[in-house]
Amino acid sequence: MNDTPRRKILLVKPPYRHLPLGLAYVLACLEQNDIPFDFIDTCVTKPNYRKLFRNNNYLAFAIGGLISNREAISETIRTVRTLAPDLPIIMGGNITRDVSPDILFDRELMGMDFGIIGEAETSLPFLIEALRNGSKDFRKVPGLLYKDKESGEVIRNSARRFDLTAVNVMPAWHHIDTDLYKYTIASYLQNKVVMSVITGRGCVGTCTFCSPTVGAFRKRPLEHIMEEIEFLFSHYEFDILNFLNEMFYDTNEDILRFCHEYKKLSKRKAWMCGMRVDVKGLDVETFRAMKDCGCILASGGIESGSNRILEKMKKRTTKEQVIRFYRGAKEAKLPCFGSFIVGNEDETEEELKETIDMVIEEDMIADGSLCDAYPGTRLYKAAVKSGLIKDERKVYKELNLTPRWHDWTWVNRDNYVNISAIPNDRFWQVISSQMRRFYTHLYKKYPMRNPKAVIDWLFGAVKAQGECPKCGTLYCIDAELDLLGQCCVCPNCFATMYLDYYHTDGFAGYYEKLCDELRNCKSLVVVGVQREAMNIMQFDHFGVDYGAITGFLDLEGGATDHPFLYLPRLSLNDLKSLKPEKLLIADDRFCTAEMKLKNFYEGAGLAPPRILNIIPSAVRRRLAIARAIDHSPAAIRRTLRFMLIALYSTSSYLPGAINIVKITAKRTIGVSTVSKLMRWYRRVKIKLTFSR
Repeated sequence: MNDTPRRKILLVKPPYRHLPLGLAYVLACLEQNDIPFDFIDTCVTKPNYRKLFRNNNYLAFAIGGLISNREAISETIRTVRTLAPDLPIIMGGNITRDVSPDILFDRELMGMDFGIIGEAETSLPFLIEALRNGSKDFRKVPGLLYKDKESGEVIRNSARRFDLTAVNVMPAWHHIDTDLYKYTIASYLQNKVVMSVITGRGCVGTCTFCSPTVGAFRKRPLEHIMEEIEFLFSHYEFDILNFLNEMFYDTNEDILRFCHEYKKLSKRKAWMCGMRVDVKGLDVETFRAMKDCGCILASGGIESGSNRILEKMKKRTTKEQVIRFYRGAKEAKLPCFGSFIVGNEDETEEELKETIDMVIEEDMIADGSLCDAYPGTRLYKAAVKSGLIKDERKVYKELNLTPRWHDWTWVNRDNYVNISAIPNDRFWQVISSQMRRFYTHLYKKYPMRNPKAVIDWLFGAVKAQGECPKCGTLYCIDAELDLLGQCCVCPNCFATMYLDYYHTDGFAGYYEKLCDELRNCKSLVVVGVQREAMNIMQFDHFGVDYGAITGFLDLEGGATDHPFLYLPRLSLNDLKSLKPEKLLIADDRFCTAEMKLKNFYEGAGLAPPRILNIIPSAVRRRLAIARAIDHSPAAIRRTLRFMLIALYSTSSYLPGAINIVKITAKRTIGVSTVSKLMRWYRRVKIKLTFSR
């Protein structure tokens, strides 16, 4: 008997770290259609493809994801092509809809044979059946993108929508190592374990900046949802249920119906969801009902405070609806997160200001992100049509999706596509100024109360605690030190709060001195090009005249053509011609910057300008020692500094050595075990630290 029909599919998940809900549905689809497969999660296992293809005669290879996974997907396909050149390559996920077929079929950039552009349930089984039968005609496979072998024509078969009412399809979580992903939903949940479920598929929106999954919203039968929730409650240990679909529901009747049924369950857990602000009939009572049956957090897209821009982005909402949504949630005392976009298509400086004014005046718990001409969106197509994007192949080769505007590690900033009405030569300065206004508002309005902190300067870490300014909940921090921007989210009311180190022991009085020194400075150079330097641009801590900042001094890399945000990146030699009035040391992990600066000026025979540090010597022993050298004889001063610089710099290897030990431990006894031990250690350490 011919065993061809039973040949397996090899399905590989790229190394992204968010919960793979869509993939869990794909695995369920394969199981329900009795399609044998091998599944490898590259976050868990590094595949040995040579061994896999030696031991198995696979029918096809499948991989997929978002465009952010392009590089990993492309590299994997190249490896598979080398070892099994004739094996059909199937690709799924949003990437098949977002990326041009020219790129998807290009062997250098992607190299797929078949793209699933519809829902897996209505497409993948039909493709597998055609491959089993050795068919060369794929015109009857719904939702399939492929290239005709004879004509070379790219063919896109119409997708068929999956009937969510026909059968209760649940994600095949038993194939996923959920322990690996359970803490990845949001850092502010403080190690709460999260499992996800959906109330439906798709979204009613047609936003120009978005690449939706399957178009218009279709809800699942409520009894199916409750059945799945009860299954999750009985089979998995977790704390919070997360409704992960693009929108929770589109009417308040459906929300109230869900709340009614959820309260009937014998066992319930806290839950959270994402919403649109234009839910039909939504009012304060709906928010109260959600809170009453366990909702701890909702979110709603703000996007803009300008009705013209909201209309331009086809959001189908208004500024008035946004305000009404957040006021309703606030009145019901239901925490609600929001997000807004800056640098929107055709957005003016005044319209950007409208957005920032609104989120500040309405005191919204929100965050902002840069508008990204994401491939596959209307914005991207408009940018190509207008000539802002000239070489699409270059876009995909150098793909580096837009991070937060203040990310100092963003090496691709020069390639950002500005589609706003703000001129390129002013864009970053305007964005920085307006976003700084927003973040400074949050920083000053919501400081952590009664803060205490123990800083490990060598490792750049902090153990701290304080109280939420809104609800008084005690919050503990065990994290990387972020001196000028330590942002936390209250685990009880989800309010944003900041730990202001200048109100902790050792810093007393220093903040006022820095403000006095910097407020009227006419020419300032910031020393550093990392986290704290960017924090100075993100938060107006000291009343600095930002027009007086002439650049950022990179003591390690020196001057380059790439600016730091929108200001020049300087080298030591640039200081000779600039002659700044003051230098402010921001990033100086090993406490060598001040000594390097003084040695440079003394070596050049120049009087140094006033050198300031964001850290007082009272809390940094190394800094006090470095400054004590200033009183030694001139003949040995520079030598002593060089010796200290060498000594301090060698300590940089210690954190790396400890990281190697951690990695070795994880490989030996497992990631999950090490994570549990570390969380236990941190809790105990914090309790001991603050009980003294």
